[in-house]
Amino acid sequence: MAGYPLCTSSLTVPGLIEVYPHPALIELTGATKRLPYKVSKTGSYWPGVALSERRRLLLQVWERIVAQLEPEIGGIANELPKITPASSLVAWKAYEDTLDAVICAWVGIRTLEGRAKAFGDDVSAIWVPTPNPS
Repeated sequence: MAGYPLCTSSLTVPGLIEVYPHPALIELTGATKRLPYKVSKTGSYWPGVALSERRRLLLQVWERIVAQLEPEIGGIANELPKITPASSLVAWKAYEDTLDAVICAWVGIRTLEGRAKAFGDDVSAIWVPTPNPS
């Protein structure tokens, strides 16, 4: 870890935190169940639905995520790659990976601001943003 401590219960700067994008997305969007946002799983999210419709549904989920990220990271919607239903599978996966990276960066920002919590133990922990004040 190049000499940086793994932060499992409190933040040390500089230090490393572990982030899983999906728990962060649950917090970001206020979702009550798992978000269907992975390209490779559209067949299980929407079984029996044509590929073109699954892509349309996935785009809707991604648009919702980006809309929720926009107030957190202003201008992010304009910086993400453009994707259309006709884009290649490689482009779809690249967009998903970029979205995951942005979510991880957002969690890092929140952690530095003191607005994230570690879930785990002294050996490992996942950092998740805390809710915005109402």
